[in-house]
Amino acid sequence: MPARIDPDTAAAVMRAAGLEPMEPYPGANVAWNCRCLKGAHGVAPTFTSVRTGTSSGCRHCGRTAAGERRRAAGQARAEADMRAAGFEPLDPYPGARMRWRCLHTACGRVVHPRLFQIRTGGGGCLACAGRAPVEPTAAEAEMRAIGMEPLEPFPGRVRDPWSCRCTRCGHVGTPTLNNIRRGQGGCYPCAHRGR
Repeated sequence: MPARIDPDTAAAVMRAAGLEPMEPYPGANVAWNCRCLKGAHGVAPTFTSVRTGTSSGCRHCGRTAAGERRRAAGQARAEADMRAAGFEPLDPYPGARMRWRCLHTACGRVVHPRLFQIRTGGGGCLACAGRAPVEPTAAEAEMRAIGMEPLEPFPGRVRDPWSCRCTRCGHVGTPTLNNIRRGQGGCYPCAHRGR
C-alpha cells in the first residue's frame, strides 16, 4: 500500500513548483485546482505529475518557456549559419526572410543579406558579387584604363551596353562594364587583330 502523503507537504511541493493550491489536497492522482504563481493561470495538474516532473504544473507557462527555448535555439542556429557564410550579425535575428544587418568579414562592408538566401547558397554582399551600384566616375575610369572613351553617360548597371570609342583604332562599340571586368577587352577589332 502506497505511503499516505501529508497534505501540508503536498501543498509545499506544489508551491515550490510555482502553484498555489485553491482547494484541499484531493489525492496523489486526482486533478488539483491551483493558480499559477507566475502567470496567474488556473490549472489542475495532479500532485504526482508535478512531484515526478512529468508536468511543469502550468501548461501555458510551460509552452511559453518551451517557445522561448525554441526561439533562442533558432537564433543561435541562424547566427551560426551567417558566421559560417562569412557574415558577422550586428543586430538580433529578424527572421529568415528579413534583411539582417551584418558585417561581411571578407571585405569589411556592412551589408543586409537575408538568411534564407544565405542558406540556399545565395550571396550576401552585392559588392563582392559585382552587383553593387557603381559610381559613374569609377566606371568611366575603368573604361578609359583599357583604352575606351565613353561617348555617353554610364548606363547605370554593369550588364548594360555602353557606347564607347576605342582610343587606338577609333572603332565605336558597346562593351559592358561587366565584360571589361572579366578581362574581355572593349574593342572587338583590336582584340581580333591582336591574335
